[in-house]
Amino acid sequence: MEPTRIESLLDFQTYFGGDYRPATYEVQLDPTTNAIGTVAPSGRYYLYGCLRHFYANGGGICYIVSVGSYRDDADVEFGDIAPPTGLRGGLERLAQVDEVTLLLAPDGVLLDPSDGPPTTLGSLQAAALTQCETLQDRFVIMDLSQGNQATSVSFDPIAGFRNAIGTNSLKYGSAYYPWLQTIYRPTVHFRHLNFVDDSAVPIPVGTLNTLLSGPNADDLNALVPATRDADATVQTVITAVNIGAMIGSDALSLDRDNFAALTEHFLSLLERLRQVQPAASSDPADVATFEANVRQHFGNLLLLPRALALALPTLDANTGLPAEVNQAIASLQTDAGLRAAIVRLIELEKDPDSLAASDRAATAVDADYSTLSDTVWLAPDGDLAVADIDAVDPPLAGGTDLRLQALNAATAIQGSFDAIAAAVLSLYEAAAFLANEAETQLFANHPVMKAAAEQVQKVMSTLPCSGAVAGIYAKTDRLRGVWKAPANVSVTDVVGPVVKINDADQADLNVHPTGKSVNAIRTFAGKGTLVWGARTLAGNDNEWRYVPVRRFFNMAEESIKKSTEAFVFEPNDANTWVRVRAMIENFLTLQWRAGALAGGKPEQAFFVKVGLGETMTAQDILEGRMIVEIGMAVVRPAEFIILKFAHKMQVS
Repeated sequence: MEPTRIESLLDFQTYFGGDYRPATYEVQLDPTTNAIGTVAPSGRYYLYGCLRHFYANGGGICYIVSVGSYRDDADVEFGDIAPPTGLRGGLERLAQVDEVTLLLAPDGVLLDPSDGPPTTLGSLQAAALTQCETLQDRFVIMDLSQGNQATSVSFDPIAGFRNAIGTNSLKYGSAYYPWLQTIYRPTVHFRHLNFVDDSAVPIPVGTLNTLLSGPNADDLNALVPATRDADATVQTVITAVNIGAMIGSDALSLDRDNFAALTEHFLSLLERLRQVQPAASSDPADVATFEANVRQHFGNLLLLPRALALALPTLDANTGLPAEVNQAIASLQTDAGLRAAIVRLIELEKDPDSLAASDRAATAVDADYSTLSDTVWLAPDGDLAVADIDAVDPPLAGGTDLRLQALNAATAIQGSFDAIAAAVLSLYEAAAFLANEAETQLFANHPVMKAAAEQVQKVMSTLPCSGAVAGIYAKTDRLRGVWKAPANVSVTDVVGPVVKINDADQADLNVHPTGKSVNAIRTFAGKGTLVWGARTLAGNDNEWRYVPVRRFFNMAEESIKKSTEAFVFEPNDANTWVRVRAMIENFLTLQWRAGALAGGKPEQAFFVKVGLGETMTAQDILEGRMIVEIGMAVVRPAEFIILKFAHKMQVS
């Protein structure tokens, strides 16, 4: 759980992988009216999408703290600080990183049920605010856990947030509402959709096949079973490659998401074999462990090309495949190069090195490949038994080292694997093409299925707004300065806010008896979607009401603290005081010239005091303290521009 520094989305993918995709989506459907209701993915996480939104809106260097894995059956955990676990532990780890200036946890919105009070998220956000006040060098951007829902008489996500956040350290954070509908629409496949009725009871297949009535209904209804059958064909090809006997940490599980990467799978298995460490000693137990590791990894590697070769007669015997796939099988049966590759594979498996590394006899190889005997996959006339195929001649020269024997055999087998894998992939691609075509026709023409896919995409492209807002903070800091309010800035890669807000709604967000202001994200005609607020949660505090004021103080305090470290243990006398004051005044003068401080002259914009009788007593000097007092008149944003109009009497 160490913070990882990244500079781009590619860095994130390198360290942590890509976006999470749910295995299934439960789609609520009324079979009577064909109306699509709610969509519930089997799992949901927001970090990747929000990070993508962060970079799209101007973000730069950031730190990622991984607190768990993406799984359908995993819940986001609040955790603890000792030992550090969950989001709370990740937050504690970030306290050790001095470079951090903004904190956000997009997946924190998953800590509480969507229809309940955000108490757990509130605890996490309160802890983040406390960290900011303790370190005084960072700021929290907060999401509302129900920020994708509008306020109503029976439900108020804004009130829930305000109740959960508490009252401490509010000037160190800001909140934004509502969530955003982004353009990041995932690809939706029919095979991932599970349809249920209003009572969450699965809708029968027969009902889904006959949803439509009226003109052309039969043709449109037929698209549903056609797509289902085409998907089943693809699964038939995948299932034919039986690698269920693989064991250990490198065991594969093939599906439609990774089947096309057969070569990458083989190379990964080969690399795992290369990484087997020699026996720690000549002790029989260590030697036995070493040999078991070699045989496990080599056995897994052998199983992949063998399973691919055995899939060919299995698919050939299947009478339920579509004509296009059968034609592809017939074409492969006349491929002399493929036959030679299969025979070569069997010869290599019978090589002494292979047999030693896999701890098998040649008769076991014959049994494994028995379904290929006397078929066109071994000889054009179908008159060649596996038992008649001898070991490769000349034999491989792997020596007596078991690991070297396994590596030599694996390297030799790779050529046969490439040819056999290409053949099986051609069958998979033929089946996948038919499935994709059927699915395209279904989603383009069947109105109910089209609506279901669009609703899934809409739900999955909805993101908490903190990622985009953090990107806007970073871009504004870079282009204008930290004292410029990160507001009245358009949000990139969005369709719009999930909830539409008007002036009256925003008045309730901005001003509240508790002072807990929530910044609005709004859509304006001709302008697009804009961040339309720059208040901290300390809305009743005139000094710390605005985000740029708090963040400028963070920046100035941190910069001055670091620069004065050079004077630690210097003589605590007037010469040092003059140097310290001059250095700080020079820094603040530069900030004044850049527009961060208000005043016609530097002395009107800031002051720096240090000296005996001014900020220190003789006792302070005896106790080793140099006390510097700094005051800054930071510019405030013009949140409201008020225009007053009046009649002027005619004078000429």
